[in-house]
Amino acid sequence: MTRNRFYQIKAKVFIFISNIILLMWTNFFIVISRVQGVPKTVKIIKKIVQLIPKQSTYESLDEISKQVDFLYNHFSFLFIAKKQKCLLRGFLLFFYGKRMERDVCLRFGCQWEDNNLKVHCWILENNDVRFELEDVIAEYETLLDYR
Repeated sequence: MTRNRFYQIKAKVFIFISNIILLMWTNFFIVISRVQGVPKTVKIIKKIVQLIPKQSTYESLDEISKQVDFLYNHFSFLFIAKKQKCLLRGFLLFFYGKRMERDVCLRFGCQWEDNNLKVHCWILENNDVRFELEDVIAEYETLLDYR
């Protein structure tokens, strides 16, 4: 095996392991939120961030968001909360944003639509909405912010 081929295989294994870790964290946070509720989940996320090293295999929240989209689009059957993509992304970006020591906020909002209460969450970084369309978020009334 050539050295070049070895590094290609190593890179693919690294990406595979990184994806498994993203799936693990996502499902862990969803299970905790279902059992303990969102406020307790956010506290657990903050404690985990304090306990593990600050380094991350990802350099930006954009990378993580793209990876979550890829996993969700190709392997949605592996996610516990298949219909709550915003929550999957929100917990992960909040977790990794805190690990990267970024100023991130996990925001929850609601709106009435066809006599139904619709709830959504999104991430703010440095008080700017990220990974969502501003006009979509403008329709929601803010309920909770977690920093």
